[in-house]
Amino acid sequence: MSTIKLPVTFVLLAVAASTHTSAQSLDKRHQIELRLGGWSQVTDSRTAVGPGGVETTVSSNGFIGGLAYGHWLQEDLAFRISAGMMAASMDVEASVSGVDTEFAAVLPFLVGMRYYLPKSTRREQFRPFLGIGAGTFVGGQEITRTGFVVVVESRTEVAFGAEFEAGVGILLSRKVMATVALAYDLMTDFEHPIGGSSNYSGPQMTLGISLLMGGRTN
Repeated sequence: MSTIKLPVTFVLLAVAASTHTSAQSLDKRHQIELRLGGWSQVTDSRTAVGPGGVETTVSSNGFIGGLAYGHWLQEDLAFRISAGMMAASMDVEASVSGVDTEFAAVLPFLVGMRYYLPKSTRREQFRPFLGIGAGTFVGGQEITRTGFVVVVESRTEVAFGAEFEAGVGILLSRKVMATVALAYDLMTDFEHPIGGSSNYSGPQMTLGISLLMGGRTN
């Protein structure tokens, strides 16, 4: 229930704030956006006790976080570059010989465009859009073995993929915009699993807050 309440509350607050905002153009403006959200991955946390020791696993929790830069080439078209973290997991295994800790994360780096629908003009505070991006999904995994000596093993995998999104930008002031977006990430498989999975394709929902700079003053 809380996963539904947060986006709804965010949108209602943004709508309330936007009612006091005068209409304006986004043409040639720049955007720095902080994005937070979640995706379809299910949290899996478990502890197992056996003859060899204790094993605790915390798998991908569905959290998404990242930063994006955008530039409006014209009123209805924006160029974007984004980077973030869309999955992470941690595994700790303790035995008589020592402790093994494994950490894994997937980092998407995407370049794309957002097209703002025809009725998104400078006379509107609400800017619905469709977007597409493509780039690399970098998976990293590190294992630290602690015993009589400490051994660190690390591995990186790279996959290619794309993101398709639909959402709305809500102008809160000349310098601030809120964004709500639904997206689907589609990627190729990692050659070897990262965090227990070779593929992290799936839907996601993000909430963003942006700082707007430059552009026209009217």
